[in-house]
Amino acid sequence: MLDRYFNEELERLRTDHVDYYLMHHMTDYLQWERLKQVGILEWIKDKKEKGAIRNIGFSYHGNSEMFIRILDDYVWDFAQVQYNYLDENSQAGRTGVEHARELGIPIVIMEPLRGGKLVNLLPEKAKELIRKNERGYSPAEWGLRWLYDQEAVTVVLSGMNSLKMVKENCRVASEAKVNCFDEKDRELIASVVNEIKAHEKVGCTGCRYCMPCPRGIDIPGIFNAFNRMYTESKYDGRFQYAQTVALRKDAAFATACIKCGKCESHCPQSIPIREKLVEADRALRPLPYRIGINIVRAFMFRKTKQQIKT
Repeated sequence: MLDRYFNEELERLRTDHVDYYLMHHMTDYLQWERLKQVGILEWIKDKKEKGAIRNIGFSYHGNSEMFIRILDDYVWDFAQVQYNYLDENSQAGRTGVEHARELGIPIVIMEPLRGGKLVNLLPEKAKELIRKNERGYSPAEWGLRWLYDQEAVTVVLSGMNSLKMVKENCRVASEAKVNCFDEKDRELIASVVNEIKAHEKVGCTGCRYCMPCPRGIDIPGIFNAFNRMYTESKYDGRFQYAQTVALRKDAAFATACIKCGKCESHCPQSIPIREKLVEADRALRPLPYRIGINIVRAFMFRKTKQQIKT
């Protein structure tokens, strides 16, 4: 099965090798475990020895804990993550990106501007802060420079649909250096983030002091997706929820909460977590989405033996 897909990819690319090959859309360490069970390590070894794959990596959309587990389990050549100043404490986050740097693993950034949302959908107050700043940077340049400021960032993938965007991206990439931000720049980004978060439903900072939950509920992950429903769109929030929470094999939905209150006793923001989890679950999992998630989970996590037979 793996060879069939790979050979078709080579044929379509009209080449006999791939320089950078990604296992796409990891969200859970157990996905990587399942791939190992069907022989992925032997397959990668064979392809690298033959020169058919020069560098192997994976793209990721889960939480930082699972990202680190996958990083630590294999000698990866690179990894690709969603990361920007609004996702600093969600998905792989700064914790995951910095761990990759410590391991010497290059990091490729996707969604550096949240699909353009950190340019086109900023609150008016945030846009005003940027317009008045003495640097004169555009919203896009602020987002890109925030990434290039970090030593852990190797490559930034930025979608462009005009020559003007191409020129701006090339200029910023050539000018920006590690540690190019000063304290005032970081304060500006923090102010922009605060303006965005003013529209959030839960004042969760993603610090994860509430974790681990005795029932395995990813409290920060749920709140991050819930907030995104109101800072971006309902679709974006629910899609984020599916990627980072609902489509993990060991996912524990908010309905698993036993109201023990352990999380609230550790929350620096004094969030009524038990109450907000109920609210978030209702918003994130209306009946159609609940049915859809269950169907996708049944397909994704069918028994490994069945996968081998196919």
